[in-house]
Amino acid sequence: MTSLSAVLKRNAQSAQEIVAYSTATNPTVGIFVGGTSGIGENTAYAFAKYTPYPRIHIVGRNADAGKRILEKLQTINPNTHATFHRHDMTLIREADAFSKNVLEQEKKVNLLFLSTGFLKLAGRTETVEGIDDRMAINYYSRWRVVENLLPLIEKAAENKENARIVSVLGPGNEGPVNMNDLDLKHNYSLLNSNRHFTEFNSLAVVRFAQLYPKIGFLHAGPGIVKTNITRDFPWYIRLAAQPLMFFATRPEDAGERFFYISQGSPDYRTGSHTITGSFKSLKEKSIERGYLTPELQETVWNHTEDMFKAALAKSNK
Repeated sequence: MTSLSAVLKRNAQSAQEIVAYSTATNPTVGIFVGGTSGIGENTAYAFAKYTPYPRIHIVGRNADAGKRILEKLQTINPNTHATFHRHDMTLIREADAFSKNVLEQEKKVNLLFLSTGFLKLAGRTETVEGIDDRMAINYYSRWRVVENLLPLIEKAAENKENARIVSVLGPGNEGPVNMNDLDLKHNYSLLNSNRHFTEFNSLAVVRFAQLYPKIGFLHAGPGIVKTNITRDFPWYIRLAAQPLMFFATRPEDAGERFFYISQGSPDYRTGSHTITGSFKSLKEKSIERGYLTPELQETVWNHTEDMFKAALAKSNK
């Protein structure tokens, strides 16, 4: 496991490297979808800390949290230009609306950081677009944004700058999925949905890394971090989870570690990576078990494209 002190040292070194291309006229652009709390928020702070001229886009539903974060980013680095975008990322149309704004405002993107999500005990809950809300926010809307913004991320890579996409979720939980019910309209459970969107994220990371070899694609697990993600659980479950907090990482330290894989370390600059919070690679085991085959990659991505079309058709109605 790479120690926190080694991570901090490497992050500080990367700041000196970023100076070579980050200027007032060529800022380093970071997008944090799900950046109003927890890991996304603290990784945005690290991005501002180590980047001389950062342009940061924060995406979330809580405008008050967005305002607070923008103010803190400015105190961390007065050169920061930060924007809050209020969007409900359980909806594909909202992912498209946000992407359109970025495409109009930016010429490149150096980091697309995706950490949207929530925990709940309720069963399948469809959005107005016909997708389960947890599957939408943990997979479909994330990769809709990726698909939309890839031209800008490619531009950063072509400039020989850092260009990475990080999806924060649960690598290591991949497994067999229901090929006859990929969106789990008929076989939904918390276990099934977790397995599906975890598997789908890893498949997408491997597929897109092959198509865009100059970009780094990561599916990264956070480990146990002191965030407020269990806020919607009943009190007795939150109470039972308290002992785990003894082993939890501070959000600030998690932000440093995620900046390390997002921009700091050269190890993840290109290729596909599925890693734990301690940077242990999990991809080899998934490949060995047959969870990341080219056939699965294409089947799931074709399904994903069909879901995008169906969701937008319902939105247009």
